[in-house]
Amino acid sequence: MGVEEDIKKRAQHIRELLLQAHLKEALEQIQAQMSGVSDWSASSRFEDIDRSYKYMLQYYSQGSPDEHRNEVYRQLVRRALLLNDDVLQARLQPESMLLYYQHLRSRLSKTETIEGLRLALESFVELGDTESHERNLGILFDLIWTNGEWTPEDSASLLELIDSPLVMEDDSALAISAVTLSLMERFDPLKCIFLCQAAQNVSTAVSVRALTGLAVALGGYKELIPYFPEVTNRIRLLQDEPDICERMLKVQMSLLLCRETKEIDRRMREEFIPTMLRNPKLGDLMREELERDDISPDWNEWIEKPEIKDKLMQMSELQMEGADVYMSTFSNLKNYPFFREIHNWFRVFSIDQPDVRKALGNESMANMIGKSMLSSGIFCNSDKYSIALTFSQIPREQRDLMTSQINEEALEAMEEKATSASPASVTETFTARQYAHDLYRFFNLFSRRHEFRNPFDGNLNLLIDSPLSPLLQTEESERTIAAWLLGKNYCDEAVQAFRLMESTAHPYSTDYRFYQQMGYALQRTQSYKEALEAYRRSDILQSGNNWTLRHSAQCLRILGQPEEALTMLFQAEKNNADNLSLQIQIGDCLVDLKRYDDALMRFFKVDYLKPDYPKAWRAIGWCALLAGRTDRAVEYYDKLMAGKPTGNDMLNAGHAHFVAGNIQMAVSLYRQSRKALGNEQFEAEFEKDRPILLEKGISEQDIPLLLDLI
Repeated sequence: MGVEEDIKKRAQHIRELLLQAHLKEALEQIQAQMSGVSDWSASSRFEDIDRSYKYMLQYYSQGSPDEHRNEVYRQLVRRALLLNDDVLQARLQPESMLLYYQHLRSRLSKTETIEGLRLALESFVELGDTESHERNLGILFDLIWTNGEWTPEDSASLLELIDSPLVMEDDSALAISAVTLSLMERFDPLKCIFLCQAAQNVSTAVSVRALTGLAVALGGYKELIPYFPEVTNRIRLLQDEPDICERMLKVQMSLLLCRETKEIDRRMREEFIPTMLRNPKLGDLMREELERDDISPDWNEWIEKPEIKDKLMQMSELQMEGADVYMSTFSNLKNYPFFREIHNWFRVFSIDQPDVRKALGNESMANMIGKSMLSSGIFCNSDKYSIALTFSQIPREQRDLMTSQINEEALEAMEEKATSASPASVTETFTARQYAHDLYRFFNLFSRRHEFRNPFDGNLNLLIDSPLSPLLQTEESERTIAAWLLGKNYCDEAVQAFRLMESTAHPYSTDYRFYQQMGYALQRTQSYKEALEAYRRSDILQSGNNWTLRHSAQCLRILGQPEEALTMLFQAEKNNADNLSLQIQIGDCLVDLKRYDDALMRFFKVDYLKPDYPKAWRAIGWCALLAGRTDRAVEYYDKLMAGKPTGNDMLNAGHAHFVAGNIQMAVSLYRQSRKALGNEQFEAEFEKDRPILLEKGISEQDIPLLLDLI
């Protein structure tokens, strides 16, 4: 292990000792960690903490009463936590090659201050010195990011900068991102409070970034927060502002949607894009569509293919939901020199950014591309920069040709779209989504991303057990988050959300659908008794609901109460006798009760009403086998084998032929099943069914012989 890694591991161990109330051992470790640190301030703070704790132990050993002992202890732990971070930084600062410390050393060699940079940024609009502005933004970001524990003066200076009407909104937004990154590097209560203050900024972009910053940063400090009640108290003040709570919900939903990005990225690479490219005419068709207005009949035919149409619809639905469908598209477009500068990952897109201006070339191109992207809420800022910078790879002749085809009318339409006012709620939603996508790209695509804690690897559900929970415990937020979690099958978290709503007497908890949804979430987590109780409450609020009865029956069957389940299903059947799925469910319950003939009547009814229904064939085949009607079982399993059978279908068909004495066919089907299921699952399923085979007359001695044949 290298020295640097050893230092970081010891700092983490010290934090754990402090949070576990092992203050004496933690102080010993801090003293060892301070070896070689020449900072007299750190030494003085350590001595003060150590001395105070020794006095406290001395008073305690003498049995002296002290009503303030617990608070004093908490303050000592708090001070030790902050000192631990300072000592870590002091140890790594001189030689560490981590990007943070490289920038820290560079920043220490500069003389700029927040106040001076604020004045420079305020004068930019008037002077228009783009080169100086770019340099100042980089310095400002480093100055904020690499600053250690803030003083009240640091906080006040930056607050004055972001509140200044003369500083561009985009510059203030970048400063908020720098605070977020700094807070993720090390905990600082003043930075937390600053972000709470920034959340109240008149700028939507600044406010959204501040709330997002709190969300992604505080997730790593849940255990520390109790030692800093001023942070919790400041967050609770925001709870009194409905606009902030509504905005926090938009931030939360944007972060939750990022959970899906990895899976969407996989599907884009493995399913969507290969499907789109599968048609060999696609390239020609796309070129044709660029050259004329009418739609090619060949294109229509291709689009209407079920597989293609299904993929396009799925992509459209994901995009409308706000999911990040462009991660895979732009992941390979982050290698431009622009993205080597860390602060550029957090910049709001602007056509006036020098790299963009240079890439787009002439004014017409800049207007066309810039205004189009500025008006788009689809792409995040990072991806907009990727698109713009890609134009630098297009030969000048082709760029000029594109520009020549732009007419004034098109430019006016773009300008009108870019400048038209959008509803505030829509603007906030797009801003939150775009910034969440910007952050996701930085933490997953930046060349030195492994030097940062990736917040998206953790749980960004803030509704429960988060310092920000108070901002989301509103009627709208709780219901919206619970519905999303349930819809995306995060059922454990959905249960927590429903429990919270129930405990706070949420208005929705008086609706029968509330307990249906809670029951469904509990059922999906295999908490069947609790699910039954939820369904019972739903039935009290609306008795005789078919959905509730059927799902209650499912739980009862699993809990080994088929007779009670059948009673509920018969009750549901009174209102919905022709429901085929219900008929199959009743048949399954009758199978549990070994009423095979009655079950077969139900299954045959389904088969009659809906021919070519594999689910009915599957039920008939299995029930017929259990009923001893082997010929009928073989008949229906052969039907299944002619279609698209599952691995279990092949296994059960093998059972039917084995019982019927068709050994060669049974061996063939078992081999197919083993291939489909895999050896381990096949063997487990076969063993589970062994008692049934024995019951149907298969000799115990014949089973190993058949398995050897497989």
